[in-house]
Amino acid sequence: VRPQSYIGASNVQPVIINNTLIYASARGGHVRELAYNWQASGFVTEDLSIRAPHLFDDFEIADMAFIKAPQPVVWFVSSSGRLIGLTYVPEQQVGAWHWHDTDGVFESCAVVAEGSEDILYCVIRRTVDGARVRYVERMASRKFTRQDDAFFVDCGATYSGEPADRISGLHHLEGKTVSILADGAVHPQRVVTDGAVTLDVEARTVQIGLPITADLQTLPIAAQVDGAFGQGRFKNVNKVWLRVHRSSGIWSGPDVDRLTEAKQRKSEPAGTPPALKSEEIPLNITPSWADRGQVYVRQVDPLPLTVVSMTAEIVMGG
Repeated sequence: VRPQSYIGASNVQPVIINNTLIYASARGGHVRELAYNWQASGFVTEDLSIRAPHLFDDFEIADMAFIKAPQPVVWFVSSSGRLIGLTYVPEQQVGAWHWHDTDGVFESCAVVAEGSEDILYCVIRRTVDGARVRYVERMASRKFTRQDDAFFVDCGATYSGEPADRISGLHHLEGKTVSILADGAVHPQRVVTDGAVTLDVEARTVQIGLPITADLQTLPIAAQVDGAFGQGRFKNVNKVWLRVHRSSGIWSGPDVDRLTEAKQRKSEPAGTPPALKSEEIPLNITPSWADRGQVYVRQVDPLPLTVVSMTAEIVMGG
């Protein structure tokens, strides 16, 4: 036995993915991988979080778990109270970071195999009705057949049965403002009172839970238009084309204060929920000259949004 690295690891249980080990460093709060390198004739460690230091600097990793299916994601609980995810496919050199917050604090996580999927469970500390509570919460599957079965709320519950306009059994969300999906349609938000909410119309399938605001932001534009790759020049994004899969409730713009909604198609029958889109959607966003040329995409409704690709029409200033 001989040492392979002198970086050091924390006491958090590491995870093994194929022939690669992912662990939390002893100090500094960063995440590293340990993999064999034939050129070095030994194991080499690299910092996986070097491109996302804002998620790790001044924090520590408290727990981690790995999901193999349907998508390979390593989940980390940070001392910041956030849940951090790493979509990780080492053989394709894919390592994409994303962070998740909630109305509370993440404390620990674990993965349980359930059928054909691995399911993430988390312990979350919340303040409900003035009391501090801890819930064991399960991440819902993204696999669903009907739109009314889409579950995209936090700390939520599902009602399924005869048509009803009063949904009870929500004491775990007492006093909270909740998002509602009623028979596949977005319902106005309600405040849970005495463990129940009243709907505007009766519904057979209702998803109720804390609202989730999902944001996607592109990196600053870097294009080979000059020797500086466009840096130091003002840019304006006039239009974007979003290719999405089974998505609805899509907003986009230059920043969070100037977002444009992807409107419902006129061919859809009135009085029915907007159908989930699997197509390329053109959006004329609010013009904005800035030095970055970034694009925001936001989802605030309890509906799915999967962005497959994005194309932008960009104008460079002098």
